Amino acid sequence: MALDYVETSKKIIEAVGGVGNISSAGNCMTRLRLVLKDESKANDAKVQGIKGVKGVMRQGGQYQIIIGNEVSNLFKEFKKHGNWGEDGGGAPAKATGNPIMRMFGFVSGCMTPLLPGLLGCGMIKVLLTILTNFAGMSTDTSAYTILYSMGDCFMFFLPIFLCYTSAKKSGGNPVLWMIVGATLVYPNLISLLGGNTVELGTFLGMNSTTFFGIPVICASYTSSVLPIMLMVPVMKWVEEFADRVSPNVLKSFMKPMLFVLICVPVCLIFLGPLGYTIGNLLSGGVSWLYNLSPWLTVGILSALMPFIVMTGMHYALVPLMYTNLSVLGYDVIVKVTMMCSNIAQGGATFGVALKTKDEETRSEGIACGISATIAGVTEPAMYGINMRYVKPMIGAVTGAAVAGLFCGLTGVKGYQTGGSPSFLSIVTFISESDPTHSFVFGIIGGVIALVVSAVLAFILYKDPEKAPAAVSGGAASPTASAAAPASLSDTTIVSPVVGEAVALNSIQDQVFSTGTLGQGIAIEPSVGEVHAPCDGTISTFFDTGHAFGIVADTGAEFLIHVGMDTIKLGGKGFTPLVKEGDRVKKGQLLLKFDIDYIKSQGLPVTTPVVVSNTDDFSAVTALASGKVDLNTKLLKIEK
Repeated sequence: MALDYVETSKKIIEAVGGVGNISSAGNCMTRLRLVLKDESKANDAKVQGIKGVKGVMRQGGQYQIIIGNEVSNLFKEFKKHGNWGEDGGGAPAKATGNPIMRMFGFVSGCMTPLLPGLLGCGMIKVLLTILTNFAGMSTDTSAYTILYSMGDCFMFFLPIFLCYTSAKKSGGNPVLWMIVGATLVYPNLISLLGGNTVELGTFLGMNSTTFFGIPVICASYTSSVLPIMLMVPVMKWVEEFADRVSPNVLKSFMKPMLFVLICVPVCLIFLGPLGYTIGNLLSGGVSWLYNLSPWLTVGILSALMPFIVMTGMHYALVPLMYTNLSVLGYDVIVKVTMMCSNIAQGGATFGVALKTKDEETRSEGIACGISATIAGVTEPAMYGINMRYVKPMIGAVTGAAVAGLFCGLTGVKGYQTGGSPSFLSIVTFISESDPTHSFVFGIIGGVIALVVSAVLAFILYKDPEKAPAAVSGGAASPTASAAAPASLSDTTIVSPVVGEAVALNSIQDQVFSTGTLGQGIAIEPSVGEVHAPCDGTISTFFDTGHAFGIVADTGAEFLIHVGMDTIKLGGKGFTPLVKEGDRVKKGQLLLKFDIDYIKSQGLPVTTPVVVSNTDDFSAVTALASGKVDLNTKLLKIEK
């Protein structure tokens, strides 16, 4: 009989100390994972007495309630009772693909939630650009200042917002992580690192101040991305460390204090300056390349500009632009390459908007395109569309490169500062001595960037396949007859894994070893593959790929869990080959996993195979011991 998820959720919340005692909530394959403000308020006996609860564990700062295969459906109801973050409850989203694609995926995953702010403020910048260039608005008016503040504030404070989204993406505490970003853009610190309040020293040839005698290189972190991205693994580790070493009675203040005291200095002393140094090296390399071949430099730099912007290192090129304007009276590198790149980013999103059949994507693509091509605000286009779908980025990079080569060959120059390089800012390419050359060829270059990127994005882009409606993190809806057998019958299954069979009661995890989740057997795998032990339907496949359930055609329900506590890996080392709701045949390859990687993380690879509906049968008997292969009879289930 299915659980009453509403009633069970209410009883669990009451038994753990009420809504106010839960700081975060999530679930894995079999367990409801809670982080409680005060674990002493949780009544273990009362929790275990709730129908559907199979056990309780206190582990790693989490209060784990063992439910079994129905936990995903239970959690859907459970989270309706409180506005809890999942920073301590679940695992990060599964990482797939090669390292570069995973990096893009992570950065895009952090930036995508920021799109409303980026788009809204970007369009205000478009409005301001129009008002100042075509409507005669003076930059000295209060209206200009207010509008500029509205349009610029989001990018100025980007490190704060990025800390929030990266914390959510990584499973950290957003408020704690935001403190790191807020410190980087705190006015007094900006002033300090700008040398306005103290006499500066030097360190490694750069202006610096000190923190308890340790050199701190002067750098600006407003609007930056790279320092926060570099800090993500540090902040995640420090938060876990602070949680481990803080006594429960002191944790409420000791954990956040340790986190801030460690993370901010690490960022200011090491990782922030690392990005700054990389930027300086990049600027020097650009100057060398331009002296070698001006036209080739503009083409290459136009192609690379989105990745430079992504890291925040484009700010390292600003001094180069001002130097050129001051010494030469014009700039042929920064303004021109950014114009080509920015318009190309917008062109690619226009191409996606023309190709897609999804109304939301079309609307987003048009808005991003306008923001990039008119105002030069590319973050929405770059992170929201082009990097998210990858192939449009190929179109954007190619379009920028072609436009850059054209501008380099024709000698397009920027003569003054102005808004972010875009179609509207091409007016800054007009000079008194040469009012038409750079302006006309700049417009042509912009059109080339727009058209080439849009055409390529249109050709390359394909709408992603929609996930089946039944796949939402819980068990698949029993719509197929095979997913919900009408009756139970005896069955014998073969081993899903090659390795050595061991008794279930011998493994480390007490939830499995005590039979809490059902009777069965465990395997020490020698080959990183899981095959179907019987004909049936995949009822549940957890997001991290480490565990899944199969409903056999005979009615037996199997849970296969690769390794112990492997949810911590967040999907790394696992490659699922099927999804929830799929029909599978005995012997079919369902999952690949990296044994060496799992072991390198200090986790056992012991793989339990249990009958999760054991109570529906008279007996579950282990048939194997010692070495097993895919033809070895493993379990006998009797009606």
